[in-house]
Amino acid sequence: MAKNIYNFEIFTNKKEQLQKIHRKQRRKEWGKRIFFIILLLFVVLILYMLNNSRCEYYIYKEETETESNDNVHYESFADGYMKYGQNGIEYQKSFGVAEWNIPVSFRDPFLVKAEPYVLLADKGGNTLMLFDASGKVRDYTVRYPVVQASVSKQGTVQVILQGEESSMIQVYDIEGNLVADMRSSVDETGYPVTAAISPDGTKLVVSYLAIDGMSSKTTVAFYDFSQQLRTEGVSLAGGFDYDDFLIARLYFSDDNTLVAFGESATYYYDVSGEPAVKKEVRFDQEIQSIFLGEGYIGYVLDNSDNPEEGRYRICLYGKSGGKKLDTDIDMDYESIEIRDKQIIAVQNNTCTILNTGGRILFQGELEGNSIEAVLPVRGWRTYQVIFQNKIVKMKLRLWDSSAAKKEESQE
Repeated sequence: MAKNIYNFEIFTNKKEQLQKIHRKQRRKEWGKRIFFIILLLFVVLILYMLNNSRCEYYIYKEETETESNDNVHYESFADGYMKYGQNGIEYQKSFGVAEWNIPVSFRDPFLVKAEPYVLLADKGGNTLMLFDASGKVRDYTVRYPVVQASVSKQGTVQVILQGEESSMIQVYDIEGNLVADMRSSVDETGYPVTAAISPDGTKLVVSYLAIDGMSSKTTVAFYDFSQQLRTEGVSLAGGFDYDDFLIARLYFSDDNTLVAFGESATYYYDVSGEPAVKKEVRFDQEIQSIFLGEGYIGYVLDNSDNPEEGRYRICLYGKSGGKKLDTDIDMDYESIEIRDKQIIAVQNNTCTILNTGGRILFQGELEGNSIEAVLPVRGWRTYQVIFQNKIVKMKLRLWDSSAAKKEESQE
């Protein structure tokens, strides 16, 4: 039987031509790869420039005149917004369109959230209201004036009340049942300044202040609800004392990390077991403001010692205490917050917007009567801006589009 020959090179005796064909094919393949690499780098460069470039101009796409927006607040929630004030609260899935609206009569309303819940309380009043995206979940009526409150992702509510002779810290479950009622004595535990409940609703932390003559002491006390939430109360898991040092704010960055904010230092505690300090952050400069959100803990520091670099220094830390940003900036601000990974500071009509990398995205004065809030919405550099007398949809621009149109019309 004859043997079949499959080797093309032997059969045709054209080995050199085949090698040329292979080289040509390889050059084409490498050319395609280089082209796609260059295209990818170009796209990355464009995205980087778009995300970090500074806009000098803005336009208003939509503008709605309103009655006074004084004392009206907005908080992002469940792919929408909670709008609240002294007269009511409403959920807006699309900005300006209410999914539901519930009237209230609060003298000094404040809102805290742990999605899927938000808690609206009347500071100095006796009412708290729990909501989710569908509407009101439950009312809570307490005997004494509300001082401070927080809520967990399980709907567990913590509240500090100012009693006639002592203060109380109470905890309610989502069904409205009182599961803990702790009275604090100024002579024994000290005055409860603030408290926080963990997202999973199993841990409570309280900052107590005790004053003895000219000296003071803050005690950060950790309580455990994991075993006793529905039985016999709450157990003390541990505590830390700080002489002549006030801790006025507590924040759970996750179920097992508690952040305590003092006048010149911040303490990060691991509360997965017995409470322990895992990190301490100190600043030489005075802390002007603290802002929280989206996994970040932010500080505005007084930078008057280095005014040539900027009046303020902004520092960002992750939820476990790792530093993410440290930059100097010159800006005017009365309030500052972080929304959609953007740091937004406002004062009167002046607005400064930075990304979390410290790049200024916009800084300037907006046309309107005193800014109440700036909220990022869908679209590149697009915001809803609430002024005292109107609400506008603002888009930032890298160039003056109105001037370009004017030049085109003149031609």
